[in-house]
Amino acid sequence: MKFICVLAILSIMTSCGSHRINNSQKSKSDTFSDETFMRYGHARLDKLDKLNPLESALANCYKGKFNSGLSSLKKSLNANRSNSKYWLYLGNCYNLYGSTHKANYYYDFALSGPKEVQAAILNNRALLAMKGLNYNEANELLQKAIKLAPGVKVPKYNLAQLYIKFNHTQSARDLLREYQSSSTDKDVIFSMMSIELIEGNLKEAKKWEEKFSNNDLRREDISLYRSLLYFEMKEFKKAKDALGLQRPTIIEEIKAASIELQDRINSELKRIQEELDSKDAKVRKGVNSVAVKN
Repeated sequence: MKFICVLAILSIMTSCGSHRINNSQKSKSDTFSDETFMRYGHARLDKLDKLNPLESALANCYKGKFNSGLSSLKKSLNANRSNSKYWLYLGNCYNLYGSTHKANYYYDFALSGPKEVQAAILNNRALLAMKGLNYNEANELLQKAIKLAPGVKVPKYNLAQLYIKFNHTQSARDLLREYQSSSTDKDVIFSMMSIELIEGNLKEAKKWEEKFSNNDLRREDISLYRSLLYFEMKEFKKAKDALGLQRPTIIEEIKAASIELQDRINSELKRIQEELDSKDAKVRKGVNSVAVKN
């Protein structure tokens, strides 16, 4: 599994947790739909209950409509000064906007809230630490979040991704165990496939790979790791096809790994073709020799 070491295993921290969202868009294929909007598409966000102005404002921030989302939240200030979730959502919007200083400023106001809100803040601060490559700090923050509110799912998922990144696969398994049997969540599936791939359990990795829906196969990380799985199984044509589904990406780590893997696939396909051509040439030479002797 040398190539996996070259890839350094991609991090898939996709959650920016906002705790206990009350909406009608929960999905069996999204294990974390009651805690974060991170993987909601625009169509799903548009269907959220408009009667909850805070969640509607946060949804706008997730859609990239920061002016609208922040404006709505600020208009709700007087009615929500003592609402810790309000400050959490305001911090989340600035987090999504890329303003770390303001995000942390508003998160401080929410720290007086219930344990679940505090855990969400620790989770989100861990994500900021990950962006800054401060992995030890991120690990400590996520550990605190889990200890503070064991029932919250998103910090466990994010800590599992951190473990996967550094090949602590058994620890990642332990964190994801409760979601494995019933979930059709693509990120849980991807996490488990990655764990099996790192450990060299190709048959088990293939079982997880088969759980993806067709709509998942173009996602940058999924297409890359499906291709890597087929490469390790020496099914190079399937590896090429899987990587060929990859949608364009601006994530440099994935782009670099995809280019390297593509080169290795092409090299193997070329080698196989050259061996076939050599065998064909020997067969033709043998036929010609028999013809000359006759």
